[in-house]
Amino acid sequence: MTKLVIKWALLAPVSLFMAVFARLLCPVLPLFANDEGYLPSWLWWFQTPFDSLDGDQGSWERNPGTDAWSTYKRRVAWLWRNSAYGFDMRICGIEVDPDTDRIETIGNPDIGDNTGISGVCRWYAYDGETEKVIAWQFMFVQHYDFLKWHKCVRVGLGWKIWAEDKLYDEPAQYWLYFNPVK
Repeated sequence: MTKLVIKWALLAPVSLFMAVFARLLCPVLPLFANDEGYLPSWLWWFQTPFDSLDGDQGSWERNPGTDAWSTYKRRVAWLWRNSAYGFDMRICGIEVDPDTDRIETIGNPDIGDNTGISGVCRWYAYDGETEKVIAWQFMFVQHYDFLKWHKCVRVGLGWKIWAEDKLYDEPAQYWLYFNPVK
């Protein structure tokens, strides 16, 4: 486990650099997308593998419209929110096979900024043969009220192994997240 934590720590500056670099490219990247909102393979480090640049339902709700300007704005916003997503999966990610590897959850996996539930949750992925930890994930959420606003502190570390269905298609995404006013 110590080697895995060191690996995660060494990847932090690389992932951070790519996140900043990707945000600088956000206004330009949609110009390379095809009509369905996918980037060419040579720009896949910036693509969200499970969604086009048009994003999910929430992205459409925040940025409606199908004209060229609305589409461009929605795609820039999606890239800003999900910067270097493909890089954090394909370069910094870790292969976890839900069919053979075991994922253990310690804590309440329902904690989150949208659920209103505070707490700590940890996930560990164990190699199916050796039972050694091959990936880990940590999340802390603490909700609070400031004046009239409901906010939370959210911290996420490790590799995203909380959604097993995504692990069938892509490596577990590298994760380093801190927001004190989510």
